[in-house]
Amino acid sequence: MRQSKPRDRQNSPYRWVILAMVTLSGFIVMGFPTTGLSAMFSEIADSLDLSLVDIGVIWGVGSAMGIFTALVGGAFIDAFGTRRTLVLLCLLTGVFGALRGVAFDFWSLFATSFLFGMVQPILPMNFVKLNREWFASRQLGFASGVMSAGFATGLMLGSRLSATVLSPLLGGWRAVLIALGIGAIALALLWALVHPPAEDRKKSKLELGQVLANLRHVARFRELWTLSLAVFGVLGLMRGLVGYVPTYLREIGWAAVDADSAITVFFFCSLLSVVPISHLSDRLGNRRLVMAFGTTMMTLGTLLMYFAGDSFWGVMLAMALAGFTFDSFMALKGASITEVQGLQLALVGSALGFGGVWQNLGTTVTPPLGNALSVISLSSPFLLWAASGVFATVALLSYRRRAA
Repeated sequence: MRQSKPRDRQNSPYRWVILAMVTLSGFIVMGFPTTGLSAMFSEIADSLDLSLVDIGVIWGVGSAMGIFTALVGGAFIDAFGTRRTLVLLCLLTGVFGALRGVAFDFWSLFATSFLFGMVQPILPMNFVKLNREWFASRQLGFASGVMSAGFATGLMLGSRLSATVLSPLLGGWRAVLIALGIGAIALALLWALVHPPAEDRKKSKLELGQVLANLRHVARFRELWTLSLAVFGVLGLMRGLVGYVPTYLREIGWAAVDADSAITVFFFCSLLSVVPISHLSDRLGNRRLVMAFGTTMMTLGTLLMYFAGDSFWGVMLAMALAGFTFDSFMALKGASITEVQGLQLALVGSALGFGGVWQNLGTTVTPPLGNALSVISLSSPFLLWAASGVFATVALLSYRRRAA
């Protein structure tokens, strides 16, 4: 396949092939494996004799690793380009993900999850930069929404199918993790065939001095700080809410099926709205305003969980409100970072890495802080996570872009 120049890509019909691949990749290597693993935790715990604390450590190791790998990963994308990094990262994600299926105790599962967590969080940054290379701003919101729809579909189906359908069909959780790993490896090969060769690069090596220089440069953008702090708040809210709600509902007397259905409502509503809301940002020409609307809805939904008690329809309404704008926020977050005023395309990976650090900090720090409030009352954590959403909204509205 011949080389394609960046200025030609945004007018090429081939950009729709790239978008289809990005969406498929989000489904196979990000969305489905994430909730698929959590859905099988009960089976894994029985098989490996793991405690709830052990499971919590395995669940959190990916986010914790993302804090450290996001910066290097973003610089890696800038240095080597999206094609080579996609092939390599999909391959490593597949290998390390499959190796989790041969774990025989806590430490072997921790080690393979640790390696998996080093590489998987970098992939979304690659997808976002790839969209920015192939789509002009007038279509970037729509493209980001379609990409996030792949993520959302994977999150929803992974939670519903992994434990109840795939595990019995394939012979257990080990086979499911191995199959998902093989899928990621197949994607690596497909990306090598589908992604056009990049433009000629003068240098293809990662130097620590250059990485630090790039980070110092992108850290000067106040707009990037605004977006990153908003991401910190939203991801803390989402990770805390989604991780706590099933346990919370069981504790107040709900049946397991009803408790799990609340999470399905969250992701289903997010999936339905992600493309229309993301496309709306293209029409309005103001992504941060749409994102602020999204953070407000998430805050209201989370706050409603505090007041809903054991009301079935109250909880479902709360989860619908909280989930309604989540994936559209994530889609517009990535698009907005790539469009930071004055940011060069060559440094988009570093900027995404900077935002990724705050994202992973949010998912690592805020959920356990909320859980700690459960000793006061089972509903108290929702207040902290709602406050995290308010913080995100204030951050978004605090910045006004200079006139061009």
